[in-house]
Amino acid sequence: MSNLFLVDVHAHLQDEKLFEECDDIVKRADEAGVKRIINAGTCVVTSKQAIDIARKHPTCSALVGVHPHDAAGATPTIIDELRKLAEQPEVVGIGEIGLDFHYNFSPPEVQVALFKDLWQLAAELNMPAVIHVREAFDEFFAAIKGLPAPEKVMLHCFSGDLEVARRAVDMGFHFSIGGALTFPKSEMTRAVFKFLPEESIHLETDCPYLAPQPKRGKRNEPAWLPLTLEYLAKARGTSNDELALVLHRNAITFFGPRLA
Repeated sequence: MSNLFLVDVHAHLQDEKLFEECDDIVKRADEAGVKRIINAGTCVVTSKQAIDIARKHPTCSALVGVHPHDAAGATPTIIDELRKLAEQPEVVGIGEIGLDFHYNFSPPEVQVALFKDLWQLAAELNMPAVIHVREAFDEFFAAIKGLPAPEKVMLHCFSGDLEVARRAVDMGFHFSIGGALTFPKSEMTRAVFKFLPEESIHLETDCPYLAPQPKRGKRNEPAWLPLTLEYLAKARGTSNDELALVLHRNAITFFGPRLA
């Protein structure tokens, strides 16, 4: 049993690769020191599943949102549906939402239009927004310009360079990172997470994706988050225990007392 108290700020235990083993996965996470898990929705169905998991497992919380890959399938009622889901006590934010121009599974203009609506929903509800941006940072900053902004914004699985990071820091954003930090070719990401202010950093798994280097190629899960903690502590020149305390405090500050 670990003495750590880590928060996996972005997971997908409702994914078909994990859902059937959810009980065991949550137990293994707890034993590894990962005491809280936030599952992000990618559509209405997975958002509801994230809420259901949180109802069964008090250590879990939910985000409700629509992933940019799924933007083309969004119905005209999507914002109202998510607004209603966000009222549930298990929900700690709107996410994941954003732009992904790497695959363009949904047309870019459709992604942007829906993202603007979801961004404004988070602002309207005064809830944290958890953002997915891949190969679209210029378009992301252009999309939010002039719009009402959520009080708290997290760029999950952050893939920007130092210039993008500085711009986002100036806007008061937070940043999370997972297994990508541990990859041999991720020197830029490690440099970014060394640079970022202590109070703005978070750890995630994005499971079942992006397993950390020692487990690379395998199905990721929250119990492996301490492996990424080691890399982040080394990059920032601190100890695992000291960094874990900082990260827990950051999660509570960003998402609220449910993470305590």
